Amino acid sequence: MIKKISLATLLTLTFLSAADSLKPMLQMGYDWGGTTLATVYHNSDYYYYDSEINEIRAGEGLSFEAGASLSNPSSNMELQFLIGYKFDSDSASNGEVTWDLIPFTALAMFKAQRWKFGGGVTYHLNPTLSGGFSGYENGLYFNDNVNDHYENAVGGVAQIQYMATDSLAIGLKGTFIEYELKNDSTQTAQGNSIGMLFSYTFGNERSEFR
Repeated sequence: MIKKISLATLLTLTFLSAADSLKPMLQMGYDWGGTTLATVYHNSDYYYYDSEINEIRAGEGLSFEAGASLSNPSSNMELQFLIGYKFDSDSASNGEVTWDLIPFTALAMFKAQRWKFGGGVTYHLNPTLSGGFSGYENGLYFNDNVNDHYENAVGGVAQIQYMATDSLAIGLKGTFIEYELKNDSTQTAQGNSIGMLFSYTFGNERSEFR
């Protein structure tokens, strides 16, 4: 009985110790790059050479993430776990198209003064390109719709951050990933990208950087 109580006490203390170093965090970023998935022409006649053209790319988009960081004051390593929503969308007078997915990311970051650098893995759930455009082209009516679902994908992440304050960080992130179309495995899209991010960690009353 004594051994069981001691083991339970040890596990409880370990959990409480981890809870003290587990801090909520929010992150927002924007990425650039990747395969072009759709092209949007902002002109009533998109064959004009001077039409404004925007592209939806597999690596681009605005992301919002929430999660937590786990660190130990006596160590230079920090673990980050995040889940979020990433999307890119564009519209014209005759329709719109959206690319979105749900990213899960786990990172191991090494701390040096006010810098953090490291990397990890990311898992992108339900990557989807959806939308449509309708109108007239050369006097003929058209209705172009897209509803492309890609397989869930695993990729790598490399990241560097600078702590502007004890809680606020800015950084750069590189993502390396490829998406495979569900109904045609021969069709793939590169989601490789580089992005800028801003993160805020709650509970950092004072710096723990060496």
